[in-house]
Amino acid sequence: MEFSKEELKEIVISSYELLIRIPQPQLKEGKYELSSRNKFKTLPEALREIPDESASITHFVKTASYFLPRAERGGKDDKAMLPFLDLLLSKVKEIGDKESDPERRIEKIKYLIGYTNWNADSVITIFNAFKNDDNEIRKRLQTMLGAELGIIGARDDVEKIVSDIMKWKPVTGSEYKPYGRR
Repeated sequence: MEFSKEELKEIVISSYELLIRIPQPQLKEGKYELSSRNKFKTLPEALREIPDESASITHFVKTASYFLPRAERGGKDDKAMLPFLDLLLSKVKEIGDKESDPERRIEKIKYLIGYTNWNADSVITIFNAFKNDDNEIRKRLQTMLGAELGIIGARDDVEKIVSDIMKWKPVTGSEYKPYGRR
């Protein structure tokens, strides 16, 4: 399936918006980890369970709405994944509103979740490689995002996304705080 540059730009930027709605990573035994990762990592499976494209999207929404609030919370309440779920459902609705072909809708949702997963992996890898060196983390994020977003014509979004990711990164040993509450 091919996407236009503008479609890809929208998916990639949305995937970073979703990333920072995931509960912050926790520092455990000297490594950053996302305790809530397993539930959203497997979401694309819900799109493959039903052959009918429209029914598949409905099944995906039901699966996300059921499982994400029950994601590994590390002793926290069920609200930890709600900001992510709310934004994800909003993005799925936007895709449905803009795309009339059910097969393309499914592919866009798969890419959105897949890119969010890749973002999480790459950002956590950078966090772990440079631990408390926020300057080096910022530099690596700028390089990665500059390359990725520059190709799709979104270079102007790099600094905002890097800034949002740095706000999402917890201070070493800090407790989970929903995004935007520092």
